[in-house]
Amino acid sequence: MILKKLLGLILIIAAAAGFIFSIVGLFEIWSYQSAVTQSVTDTLGLFDQTFTTTQDGLTVVSQVVQTTSADVASLQTATQALAQTIHGTNPMLDSLGSLTKKDLPVAIDATQTSLASAQSSALLIDNVLSALTSIPLISMAPYKPDVPLHTALAQVSTSLNSIKPALASINASLVDGKTNLDVLESELNKMSETTQGIGIALTSSQTIIDQYKTVTKQLKERVEAAQSATPGLITTITWILTFLLGWLLIAQFGLCAQGLEMLRSHREAN
Repeated sequence: MILKKLLGLILIIAAAAGFIFSIVGLFEIWSYQSAVTQSVTDTLGLFDQTFTTTQDGLTVVSQVVQTTSADVASLQTATQALAQTIHGTNPMLDSLGSLTKKDLPVAIDATQTSLASAQSSALLIDNVLSALTSIPLISMAPYKPDVPLHTALAQVSTSLNSIKPALASINASLVDGKTNLDVLESELNKMSETTQGIGIALTSSQTIIDQYKTVTKQLKERVEAAQSATPGLITTITWILTFLLGWLLIAQFGLCAQGLEMLRSHREAN
């Protein structure tokens, strides 16, 4: 019988505790409902602002990538054009090299040989004219030019000697220039290949940026939808918890009645 009385007291205490818990719970739920709604809404708003900032940043990066891609494409076109131009000058440099190394020196040698032959004839002519003009019966001034023809031809032949070293120097410069141009063409081709790779990488980056923008847009839309649904969702959860605590509160009356019944039975038994 004592056990029954103890159980009755325990049920009454439990019912009182459940009653207090239910009342306090109901009060706390409705007192914090607005604060929780505002906190969740603010947090979602912060997420929304973050996604907006991210979208703006991706837009700026996308514009920079597009501008850089255009600049890289222009650089690649310019380097290719310059490399092709240099490649096109190689035959001309080869022709000039052959001309300065072989053709012109051969022509100068031939010219000097011809001048040597002409010099002998000119000397004969100078002597003949000098002799003829010295005859008293011929009323002509003596043939005494400032520079006899054979001497002038000899001077011309001598002056041609200075051309050969100049041609050799020009030829050496052409050879060095062709070598340098070949190196420059090779470097330009490497630069063109590098810029082409950069252009491909930038195109891939633009694709990834577009994907990020799509994902960010979708997340932003979901956050905005969740932000709009938050007040109604919090209210729904609050009513559900209110219903559960109300049900628990009602159940405490039955538990209390059962405890009181056990105490009454104990007294009647005594």
